[in-house]
Amino acid sequence: MALSKLFSLARRYPLVPSMLTYSVLYPSANVVQQVYFRDTYKQTGIDWKEVSRFLIYGGLFHAPLVFNWLRLAARLFPKDTIKHLAAKVFMDQACFAPMALSAFYIGLSTLEGKDKEGIYKEWRDKFPNTWATGVCIWTFLTAINFKFVPSRLRTVYVGVCGFFWFTFLAYLKSSETPWQSPVLRLVNHLSTKSFS
Repeated sequence: MALSKLFSLARRYPLVPSMLTYSVLYPSANVVQQVYFRDTYKQTGIDWKEVSRFLIYGGLFHAPLVFNWLRLAARLFPKDTIKHLAAKVFMDQACFAPMALSAFYIGLSTLEGKDKEGIYKEWRDKFPNTWATGVCIWTFLTAINFKFVPSRLRTVYVGVCGFFWFTFLAYLKSSETPWQSPVLRLVNHLSTKSFS
């Protein structure tokens, strides 16, 4: 009885399950990153303020962003054809991904209390490599999402797949050393070879 009421509420307010999913996945990914991939964890333990910033950003901002983006993409390209699938994937990587990654870096930097220059510097240093890597990963995950996942579960699918991506983003966000995407390294290498 209670479970059927819960499903009824989820159908009536479809954004809520997405917000709950991201409110768990974003901070969980941050905890995983801190425990398994951060050298300072053994000395300092888990930074719960950082975890709370990931919870706030993931649940209150990123979940509604993804939810509404997926609805818009489905409305713009409603057919289940290869052309519409390709258009959704292209739009996702060319329009949504840059905006969402920018929102990630700007949003979390703002929650950290950084000034405008600090926010811009972090975005400028980290965004291009993050986006180049994301294009390689999310192109395939997005195609699977739009082709095989029912529309009401798409935001949750992106969140579950995104858990590993969020862990990677948490690593990049906390990293002071520059990281370069293998994709950009290859492009830079090929462009220097062609001009030699």
